[in-house]
Amino acid sequence: MRFDKTTLLTAFIALSAAFSADAGAQRPMLETSLGYSFIHANAPPGQCACFSANGGYGSVVFNLPRSFSLVADLAAVHANGISNSTQSVTVFNYLFGPRYSFLTARRFVPYAQALGGGSQEFSNYAALNNPTGAAFSVGGGMSTAFSHHVGWTIVEADWVQSRLPNAKNDLQNDLRVGTAITFRFGSR
Repeated sequence: MRFDKTTLLTAFIALSAAFSADAGAQRPMLETSLGYSFIHANAPPGQCACFSANGGYGSVVFNLPRSFSLVADLAAVHANGISNSTQSVTVFNYLFGPRYSFLTARRFVPYAQALGGGSQEFSNYAALNNPTGAAFSVGGGMSTAFSHHVGWTIVEADWVQSRLPNAKNDLQNDLRVGTAITFRFGSR
């Protein structure tokens, strides 16, 4: 019997739902996440010499009473061979802000967030000297808990806008998608 990625993902989600029946009932005070991050970038805009970058992210979430949280999100992604050249780039985003979790569901908790901060680019392109710029993101995701101490951010999708040089208008509008394992501490 052959299993494809969709079958394995469906089985994993069903298994996580079974384990999380009561685990999500108590909201933790603090959550830390480590995960995978994928960005589809549109630099420079207009021409769409679009490229994809892979990397990771870590976040810290301090859950306030009710449904609000404060989030610190640090992500770094890397891409090689941009526009069929030898150019490589690493982008580091550091974003902070509020999150609202929809706590009506017990097993799966959807959330929305708006974060602001900055972005820094590291490139082998000689014209750029590790520029920095403002950045913000708007998005959300879905999480679940395996136990009182371990959870899973099933998916997080964000629109990330940054002000980094791109030879056109110094404005990037990127799509970021990620998934992460979450460690939960304390209870609210």
